[in-house]
Amino acid sequence: MKKNSLVTLLLFTAVFSALSIIYFGVVPLFQQERHPVVIAVSKSPLSTPFYVAKAINAFDDTCVAPEYIAVAGGQLAFEKVMSGQADFATSSDSVIAFESLKARPFVTHAMFVQSDNDVKIITRKADNIRAFIDLKGKRIGVTKGTASEYILSTLLAIEGLSLGDIVLQDYPPEHLIEAFRHNEVDAILPWEPFAFQTLQSLKSKIKIHDTKSLSTLSFNLVSQTAEQHLVEQAVCVIQGLQKAIHYITSYPEQAKSIVITELAISTDFIDWVWPDYIFKLSLNQSLILNINAQANWAVANQMTSVNVTSSAINFIDSRALLKVDPGAVNISR
Repeated sequence: MKKNSLVTLLLFTAVFSALSIIYFGVVPLFQQERHPVVIAVSKSPLSTPFYVAKAINAFDDTCVAPEYIAVAGGQLAFEKVMSGQADFATSSDSVIAFESLKARPFVTHAMFVQSDNDVKIITRKADNIRAFIDLKGKRIGVTKGTASEYILSTLLAIEGLSLGDIVLQDYPPEHLIEAFRHNEVDAILPWEPFAFQTLQSLKSKIKIHDTKSLSTLSFNLVSQTAEQHLVEQAVCVIQGLQKAIHYITSYPEQAKSIVITELAISTDFIDWVWPDYIFKLSLNQSLILNINAQANWAVANQMTSVNVTSSAINFIDSRALLKVDPGAVNISR
C-alpha cells in the first residue's frame, strides 16, 4: 500500500510540475526553434505582404525570425542575396529573367503579388508626345535590367520601333525623377512609388500614358540556392506571407494603413496603386512564360553575351510552396 501511495505521489508531483511549467511559461511547450533570416525587401507597395506580416507578427509561430533590409528596387534586393548579405529577397520577374542569363545559381520559391500597371511611362505635356510612336529619337530614362527597360521595349514594339530608335539612358530608380526634372531625358519609365512621386512633384507639367494591361509585373521570393535548409526556411517565410495575404484580403484598409506607415507615403498614393494589385501566392505557367519571354528578348537585343536561354523552370523551386499550399502550384516541365 505504501508503495502504491509513493507511486501516486510521484505521478501527482510530475503532473503538477508539468502543468505549472505550461501555465507559468517557464518553458514554452512545443515551441518551434526559430532561425534568424535576413530578407532584402524592395521599398514598394508590391512588398505589402512583408510589411503586413511584420505588423501582425505573422512569423511568430513559424520557424523563422526575419530581419528586413530595405532597398530601392528588386534588382538591389537580388544583389543582396547574391552577395550573401541576405538569405531571401523580393524581386520582379524581369530581374529574374535577366539574372537567369548569368552563371549564378538562384531559385524562385513563390510569387506573392501581381500588377498590370506598376511601371508607367511619363513625358512632359509641353513636348506633345501623344502616342508611343512619338518616342522615336527621344532620350528615355530607364533602370536597365529591370521591368522598366523591358516594358519600354514592349511599348516600342507595338509601334514597330526598337531600342535602336531611341536614346536609352540608365539611372537608378530613385534618380529617374531628377534626371527628368533636369531635362536630361524626355521620358522616364519609373515604377511605384517613383511614378506617383513624379506626379506629385511636377503635377500638371507631365503626362502619364495609359499602359494598363500591356504588361504584368510580379514580385517573387528568391534565394541563392535550393539547399534543403533554405527550402525549409522558405516554407516558414511563405507561411508568414500566407497569413499576411489573408489579412490583406480581410482587412484591406488596415493593410493599407500599415503600408502608409512603413513607407511614409500618403493615403492618396496607396489609393492610387491599390486597385492594380493582386495579392496571391502562386507558381504558375504565366510566370514561366513571362520570364522566358523577357530572357529571350534580352538575348535577341544582344543585351547579354549568352546566345541561348535556359528555361525559367530551372530557376523555380516549388517544394516550399507545395508544403504550404499545393493548390497554388500549377507548373509543368
